[in-house]
Amino acid sequence: MAETDKDQKTHEPTQKRLDDAREKGEVAISPEMRHAIMFLAMIMVCGSVGVSAFVSLGGIFVRLWGGADDLSLEPEGAQAFATGLFAQLGLTLAPVLALLFAFAFLILFVQGRPTLAWSRLQPKWSKLSPVSGLGRMFGVKGLVEFAKTLAKCAFVIVTMVIVVWPKAVALEELIGMEPEAIVRTSGSIVLMMLKSVALLAGALALFDWLYQRRSFMSRMRMSLQELKDEHKNSEGDPMVKGQRRAIALKNSRRRMMSAVPTASVIITNPTHYAVALKYEHGTMGAPVVVAKGVDAIALKIREIAAGAKVPIIENRPLARALFASAEIDQPIPTEHYKAVAEIIGYVMRLARARG
Repeated sequence: MAETDKDQKTHEPTQKRLDDAREKGEVAISPEMRHAIMFLAMIMVCGSVGVSAFVSLGGIFVRLWGGADDLSLEPEGAQAFATGLFAQLGLTLAPVLALLFAFAFLILFVQGRPTLAWSRLQPKWSKLSPVSGLGRMFGVKGLVEFAKTLAKCAFVIVTMVIVVWPKAVALEELIGMEPEAIVRTSGSIVLMMLKSVALLAGALALFDWLYQRRSFMSRMRMSLQELKDEHKNSEGDPMVKGQRRAIALKNSRRRMMSAVPTASVIITNPTHYAVALKYEHGTMGAPVVVAKGVDAIALKIREIAAGAKVPIIENRPLARALFASAEIDQPIPTEHYKAVAEIIGYVMRLARARG
């Protein structure tokens, strides 16, 4: 039955399905991406930021140890000493802490827009069941994750050995060195190891992210029936219908206004109603209404007509009658033929008189 359902889900998920899944906390997340960012943060800490903090801490403790005889442990002196010490430690460690917090926020955003699903926070008794816990640990998914962890550990160990092995002679030479030389040499080796492991973790993170993304999109696939149900639900949404009607009305009004300059005459109320008629002698059996409107739309029709030098004729009864009975892109009703013919004839005579 499960295989049958999977075979039926052959359509890509819609945006609504992906949004619903995000609200439930179901998103494509790669654990390896977090590990790669953690290694990157470790490199930054062990690099210039960490070295600067380490040198500053060394200077603080050298001054503390060298001036131990001058310290006053009386209440006032002890308080001033503790305040100054903690202030210096805070200023020294602030860049390191800020860097760690920045990478912690980067983990939230690197795989997409973060989401908070309250349904995930609800307690589920199945998670507290020992039987369910053993099933998750020793199930197929648990064994696969365990195998992945072992493989990652093996890769990391092999990478570290490959990097450290050429430096074996340098490790032997640490014996008898000055403390500063020991720190400098061992720090360079550790930083080299971290860089190599970070490159490996970055490659694994990229592969795992692509795999998790593909697996998630495969789980989100929809059947034809699910697409139909979602479309039907969307069609029944009053908000969607209202938005669709508003878009259709806007497009219709734009097309209507673009046809006003082609009209033969504008019949007005004069202020509340405006009806634009188009008539071409010999090609049209009757005048056609190309635009009509009241109040603001009527004003806009008159403005466009004036700019296009379309004749505007005032006829209050006819304007009201045409607005009420005529439809856009349709010939005028027969009962208005005579009145409209008189106006169009008048307009044509004016045009001939003007040459």
